[in-house]
Amino acid sequence: MIQRRPELLTKFITGALFTSLFFASNVTGNGETLYNEKCALCHDQPTDPKVPDRRTMAQYFQSRVLDALTQGAMAPFVQGVSEAEIQEVAEFISTRQPDPGEEDQLLRCVDDEPISTESLIPHWGIDLQNTRFQPESEIDSSNVGSLQLKWVFDVPESRTMRGYPAVSNDTIFLPNTTGKLYAISRDNGCVKWFFDAEARIRTAAHLFERNGEPVISVGLSSKEIAVVRAIDGTLVHRENVAIFQQSMLTGSQRAYGGDLYIPLSAVDVALAMNPMYPCCVSHGGVHALSLADWSIRWTARTTEHAKPTYKNELGVQMQGPSGAPIWTTPAIDAKRNQLYIGTGENTSSPATHTSDAIIAYDLASGVEKWVFQGTENDAWNMACGRRRGANCPKEDGVDFDFGASPILTTTSVGVDLVLAGQKSGDVWALNPDNGELVWHRKLSPGSPLGGVHWGMTVIDDVVIVPIADPEFIEGANPGVFALDTKNGDVLWSHKAERGCEFSGVRRAFSMTEWPSCPWHYAFSAAPAATNDVAFAGSLDGRVFAFDVADGEILWHYDTKREFEGTNGTEAHGGSIDNPGIAIAGNQVMVLSGYDMFGQMPGNVLVMFELPSISE
Repeated sequence: MIQRRPELLTKFITGALFTSLFFASNVTGNGETLYNEKCALCHDQPTDPKVPDRRTMAQYFQSRVLDALTQGAMAPFVQGVSEAEIQEVAEFISTRQPDPGEEDQLLRCVDDEPISTESLIPHWGIDLQNTRFQPESEIDSSNVGSLQLKWVFDVPESRTMRGYPAVSNDTIFLPNTTGKLYAISRDNGCVKWFFDAEARIRTAAHLFERNGEPVISVGLSSKEIAVVRAIDGTLVHRENVAIFQQSMLTGSQRAYGGDLYIPLSAVDVALAMNPMYPCCVSHGGVHALSLADWSIRWTARTTEHAKPTYKNELGVQMQGPSGAPIWTTPAIDAKRNQLYIGTGENTSSPATHTSDAIIAYDLASGVEKWVFQGTENDAWNMACGRRRGANCPKEDGVDFDFGASPILTTTSVGVDLVLAGQKSGDVWALNPDNGELVWHRKLSPGSPLGGVHWGMTVIDDVVIVPIADPEFIEGANPGVFALDTKNGDVLWSHKAERGCEFSGVRRAFSMTEWPSCPWHYAFSAAPAATNDVAFAGSLDGRVFAFDVADGEILWHYDTKREFEGTNGTEAHGGSIDNPGIAIAGNQVMVLSGYDMFGQMPGNVLVMFELPSISE
C-alpha cells in the first residue's frame, strides 16, 4: 500500500548544506555560479566533520538535495529564491537519479503473506527503560558463533541506514531516509507493503496499539509525525508537531498510558554558519500527544523563549537562550510517573543549566522534576571551530551532547539508576528520585562526534558502552567498555583498532567510497544485547558479538562488501552507525551504511540467523 503526497519534493541532504546560499533574496545565475559564490567556501574544503564535501554531495541522489530546500533543514530560508534556481543548484551538485520503477524492483511477497503485530522490538529502546536488551532470543554465548547469513535487503536509492526497525514475530518494519517505511518478511526478505512518506524519515519506527489497532509511528524531515496501520501501511494520522520553523525530529516517539511522547530537536546549530542569520531562537521540547483525539496535552520546553542579546561583529542581532535540543528517545519510569530525556548544547549565548543535561519530566503534567547537567557553559554551533564565524557564541563550547538515550535500570542490590552516556566520554549514574549523582566514569576525552555517540545497552549489572573518539583527538580511547552498574568500575574493555595501514586522507570519500583501509574504525552505533551476549558495530563496517562476562569476541562479520540483495539493485554495506544492531528470536539484523560525516555509504539490512537443529 502506497500513500503519496505529490505536492512535496522528496528526500534529504545533510543539514549543513547551503547554509549561506538561501539567505539572500533575488539571487541570480546558474547552478555553478551560485554554488561557487555561496557554497564552495564551506563545502570544497570543509573543516567541520559534520559538513559534507563536494565529492560526497555529488553521490547523493538529486532529490535528496531538493528535500533539504523544501522541507528539510533549509526550508525556512528559501524565501526569494525561485524553484528554477533551486533546481539549477541541485543539478550542479548532483546529476544522480534513481532507477525508474522502484516499486517493480522490489521482491514482493505473495498476497497471503501473514503479518503478525505482536512486537519483539517495539521501538529504539526495546523496553520502556531503553535498555536495548532483548529478552526474547535463543542467541547466547554457546551458539552465537554459528550465526549464518540468511538474506540481505537492499534499499533502493539509499546511502544511509539510519532508521531502527520495529520487529514482530514475522515482520520487520524498516524506516529509511528515502522516505519509505517497508514491511519486510523475516523469513525471506520480501516486501509485504511499503508506505511512502514523501519526506525523509528521521526517526526509528515505533510499533504500538491505538484503540486496539497496531500502528507504527515515524518522524519526518517535514517536521511531521506519520502514523500508519501495521497490517497494510495505510495512513492513520499525519501532523506537523514543530514548535519552531527550525524544529526537527530525531529521537523516536514513545507511546505510554494513552499518550505519544514526542521529543523535538532543532537545526539552528547548522543555520548559524551563516553570519547574517540572527542566531538563535529555537529550542528543544517534548509533546505529550493524546492518542484518543491527537490533541497535545502538554509541551515541555528545554529553555525559556529567546530574547535579543547582543549584535555580532557584522551588526546582526543575536538572540538567546536557545538550543538544548532533544536528540534522544525518552525512557519511561512507571514507578515514579516520570519521563527522562537527554539534551544537547545551547546554540547561542547565554548558556543555560538545561543544556548537555538529563531532565526528568512528570508524565501527567510535563512539569520539570529535576535536571542534571553533564557539561556547563556549552554554548556552541557550527560557526565555531577553526574558522570561527561571527555567530559562534561567546562561550565557544565543546559540543558535548547527550546523544545517547538515557537508560533506567535496577541493580542486583535493588538500587534504581538513570544511566546516561555523553559525547564527552563520560558515563553518569543518577538517582531517579532527584537527579543526584551516584557514580561517574570517564572513559575518553570525547569530541563532537566521539565519546558515547548514539547509545548503550544494559545486561543485568553490566552496561556496555561504545566509544567513538576519532584517533586525531589527544588521548582518544575508542572501543567497547563494560562497566559495573553498581559502582561504575570497568569490568573489561575492547580497544578499537584499524587493523590495516591507512595511506589516504582523512575523509574516506576523498579516495574511494569503500577504501580497503577506512579512516573511521571506532564504535559509534548504539549496541544491543540478549542473554549473555552484546553486539556492537564499528564505523569500518565490522559487527562483533562479545561475551558479556569477559569481553571475548565470540563472532564477527565484515559488512563492508557487495551483497546480492533481495531486490536486485546495487547492494553494499558500509559504516555501521546510529541504529546499529537489532536482535529478535534466533535472528540478528545489522543496518550497514552511513554516509554522513565522511563515512562509508551503504544500503543494506543484513539478516543473520542461527542454523536450525536439522541443519
